Amino acid sequence: MLISKGRAAILYIFLLVILPIMDSLNGLINGGGNENGLSLGIVYRLVIVMISIIYWCFYGINKKSLIYLLFVFIYLLISAMGSTDYATTYIILLFKLVLPIIVIETIRSLYVNKKFDNKTVNFIMNSWLFLFPLTMIIPYFLGIGFSTYGDSTNITQQAQAGFKGFYYAQNDISYVIDILYLYVINKISIHTKTLYIIEYIMVLIVSLIMGLKGNYLIIIVVTVYYIFKGSKNSKSKLQKFVLLLMVIVGIAAIFAFFMNDLNNIIQRWQYFYNKNGFLSFFTSTRSDRVMPTYNWLFETSGIRGLLFGTGYNYTIMIPIFKFVEMDIFDILFQLGFVGVILIYGYYFSIYFKNKRINFYSGAFLLTILISTLSGHVFETALSGVFFAVICAGLIVNSNNNLKEVKDLSEKADCKK
Repeated sequence: MLISKGRAAILYIFLLVILPIMDSLNGLINGGGNENGLSLGIVYRLVIVMISIIYWCFYGINKKSLIYLLFVFIYLLISAMGSTDYATTYIILLFKLVLPIIVIETIRSLYVNKKFDNKTVNFIMNSWLFLFPLTMIIPYFLGIGFSTYGDSTNITQQAQAGFKGFYYAQNDISYVIDILYLYVINKISIHTKTLYIIEYIMVLIVSLIMGLKGNYLIIIVVTVYYIFKGSKNSKSKLQKFVLLLMVIVGIAAIFAFFMNDLNNIIQRWQYFYNKNGFLSFFTSTRSDRVMPTYNWLFETSGIRGLLFGTGYNYTIMIPIFKFVEMDIFDILFQLGFVGVILIYGYYFSIYFKNKRINFYSGAFLLTILISTLSGHVFETALSGVFFAVICAGLIVNSNNNLKEVKDLSEKADCKK
């Protein structure tokens, strides 16, 4: 057999753990990444899919999940056939959309067969807690990598602001850092350790040097929530005091070491705030794209367009000529209301069955918020795999999976 029973999940765990390394290498090789063509990042994810299918054949897959995946595949294939002018680009986009679902179902299958558990998910998250910040901090101090914003605002001689390492899109890595910040602050609120403090400082550093206002806002909200979270025991109060002290010292130190970077970021914000106004500035002009795109879709495709979408066609609408970059609207315009129900229904079915899981339920809701306001979660390769592990955390940490385990014990027809 290709996979031995004793070490069945090791290969999959390894493939997930090296996610930040592979995406950083992809950016290094391609000068910032190549989302629409064949790249190391895409090849890496194709390997994940192939290994997933092998696991399904070896351990089985829930029949309902298999039927769902087949239905989604057929629906996406029909949508791709309607975007012939951009078939390759759109197929890669749809591949990224379905990738996290494939990862979730693979972990679910491994979990049912006792090859994957909550300790495994925590190991992946703890590995990422080190690797993601390191893949940004090391290039920063070596003077290599890419700025978050590379365009000039004509208000400063420095055309660049922020830093994102070798990652392709700043929104993708920002989402990852947001959830990791929630993860590490949750760890500290439970137990204060030197290791956790180091992890916290690392995440805080990369958060601030990225220079994304949404990222800053989430950090503030999450920090305030945990500091003022109700608890009467003295141990919790001590941990909150330590957390508050860490935040103050950490921010003061970062301002001291990274003041020039922060000045460039603030100047850029001022420029676009004065240029576009508050709402457009707050949503990074995303709000400006929704109504023009909706009007175009309704005028060109009518009710049919609202129900089934227009595939990739809406992205060439003048003067928008791009994605809305708010996931729920992008999926709506691509796949219609039917597609929204298919994709969001799948994820929320996982959440509502397992919504009492402490960190992972909060991370799920924060993911939905970020994907709605900033996009770049459901349809990007980096964020999608990360989100898949969050959903897997809900599944493997739940105490309400008895029926699901029974159902999943029935092997699919593809079992060897």
